Amino acid sequence: MIIYMKKLIVLAIAAMICGIANVVYAWGGKGHQMQARVALANLPSDMPAFFGKADEEMAMLISEPDHWRTAEEPDLDEVTGVNHTFRWEIAPKPLPANRHLFIIELAKQGKIEARNNGVREYGTAPYGIQEWAEMLTGAFRRWRAMKETTPAGITRKRMQEKSILFIAGVLGHWITDMSNPIHASIHVHGWHPSVPNPNGYAGPNDDPHGRYEGKYVDRVIEQGDVAALVNGRPRIIGDWLNEAETYIAATNSHVEQIYAWDKLGRFGDGHEPKEAKPFTAERLADGARELRDYWYTAWVKSGEPMPAKKRKTEN
Repeated sequence: MIIYMKKLIVLAIAAMICGIANVVYAWGGKGHQMQARVALANLPSDMPAFFGKADEEMAMLISEPDHWRTAEEPDLDEVTGVNHTFRWEIAPKPLPANRHLFIIELAKQGKIEARNNGVREYGTAPYGIQEWAEMLTGAFRRWRAMKETTPAGITRKRMQEKSILFIAGVLGHWITDMSNPIHASIHVHGWHPSVPNPNGYAGPNDDPHGRYEGKYVDRVIEQGDVAALVNGRPRIIGDWLNEAETYIAATNSHVEQIYAWDKLGRFGDGHEPKEAKPFTAERLADGARELRDYWYTAWVKSGEPMPAKKRKTEN
């Protein structure tokens, strides 16, 4: 009886582990992981060694914000969930200078009301990118200044490296989410009913979002497909938000193509148009390049003189 009970316990634990694994891998992490690995592989050698070697760490950390969306974290999801998307078509342009000014502008234009989830209708991805890029730059700057002349100093610098990797991973999630045209559009969960749909694209009741970025990417796209499209040295980015705005606008221009192909061969069913594969690999490569450029620029800026502190009070 005791042996039988032990077997039941082992089986129960194994089932729990499998259940947890299924939850994690069902969140569409493959695309993000490929982008993180390709971005790291294309960083110049003058990046800190601890960063360039953090392949497995970054492959895990880039999906961290998706783990903040469970039933036990409703308030966290309320704050950070808006960073996963941006409804480019209906956002005020040019983008206001920071998150608070963006919300104020929406209110001025009568685009949000005093009700739950008003900002969720727009998303705040460019501001997530802006804020975490600033955070990463500051973390790199502090790392540069840290001495390793005592055991405590060595320990603290190693801890700072872990902090940098975490920040870089979260930043990477916001950036690579925006390489999926569906994430950068009002059509994030099916063709939006407020927009004419003469071509009969899939609507909210047959949302292609998860089918495209999850089932399709998992089955069809491999890391080599993405890596083959990323090369050269990183660009040095100027203003974080201006860059995010340009990047998101470019991504948004591809959204209808996804819906058109989904109509021809439903994503996730195994009969998708063959042209969708190189298109999707290029979108993933766009995100990997952008991520590499943000990471590298944060490192370069951290070695420059500290800019004068200023408060952004207007657009």
